[in-house]
Amino acid sequence: MNNKYGLICLSKILQQEDHSLNSFKGLSRKQFSELSSSEGESKALSVLGQDILHNVELTVKIIDFCRDSGIDHYRLNTAIFGIVSDPSFDVDISDLPNYDLIEEGFRNIGRTSITKGVSLSIQPDKFCKLIDDDDSVVERSVKELNFYSWVFDKMGAQENISSPILLHLNSQPTKDDHDSYCDLADRFFENYKQLDGHTQSRLVLKNAESGSWNAFGLFKYLHVYCFEEHDFGFPLAYNNLFDDLNPSEISGASVEQQVNVGAFHETWRGVVPVFTWSEAKSPGSRSHAKELSQHIPDFGYQIKWEVDVTDKDIAILKLLGPDAPSRISAEELAQISRKKYRKVENNYNALYESARRSNIVSQDGNVKFVEGEQ
Repeated sequence: MNNKYGLICLSKILQQEDHSLNSFKGLSRKQFSELSSSEGESKALSVLGQDILHNVELTVKIIDFCRDSGIDHYRLNTAIFGIVSDPSFDVDISDLPNYDLIEEGFRNIGRTSITKGVSLSIQPDKFCKLIDDDDSVVERSVKELNFYSWVFDKMGAQENISSPILLHLNSQPTKDDHDSYCDLADRFFENYKQLDGHTQSRLVLKNAESGSWNAFGLFKYLHVYCFEEHDFGFPLAYNNLFDDLNPSEISGASVEQQVNVGAFHETWRGVVPVFTWSEAKSPGSRSHAKELSQHIPDFGYQIKWEVDVTDKDIAILKLLGPDAPSRISAEELAQISRKKYRKVENNYNALYESARRSNIVSQDGNVKFVEGEQ
């Protein structure tokens, strides 16, 4: 089976067993300030540390649960770290009185992940931006991304995209033209270089639900263009629902789902990619359905799919159950794709076959980027 299923952030099944014990905890900045004022900062730091240690231990429990349930991947909940992951908060995690226990807990998460064969990822929220008119936003975002990568280091994760930090660009070009797209890609790359080396090695970009960075725009400018101009093409993570909401076109022709999946897969350079699969609550809606109506299609590649539905692991176990619908066959997929995607033998990726009619071409295995219409 090429498809592996991944859980995002929390387990509803564990919460149903004991909601208080199996839910993430955390003080808000306001609560921390009020507790500091009423009972002293040492008390507030103690409570904050206890919450984080609880979250770390819960993460280990969730990873164990994933393995026991046949779930192969888990996206870490950023709520583990509470307000200490916010660079504007003036308390470092090492300031907590139980930091030694928390640090050992991080190592235990890593050991459990490795021994149980459950891979990990993390995804910051939309306020994490490597491009913004406000330089302080970029500075905070760099610190936040470095913090998440530091946590992966503590867990013993490899310094590569096998433990990806998944990021949306969350910024748009000033104009809808080629030069503006290139300018933003250049700016993004320069800010990317501000990240620590281990953070750079884990960063993966995701296609967006609206705006410029649909699947093709992201591939064209943040992978191919950046490879040509900066000798580095960003690895890309695919989201099927966002592809539906923000479809790609090449020369007026729609780029089909399996084409984008194939192209994004090749950007991972041999590492099994972490993508996201969801269904809309209703046609055209951004809201997620409770569960998937059928298995994720097998596109012919090994892929870890983070299942983004509101019923979380309840929905995944329904898919893994004996009465689940069968996957689409390779023959059916080939019929749908009408052979619009094929691998190009070169040293870093495979390109959209139909892009020969647009700006991206491949000749004799060499990739070229040619200026033209978006």
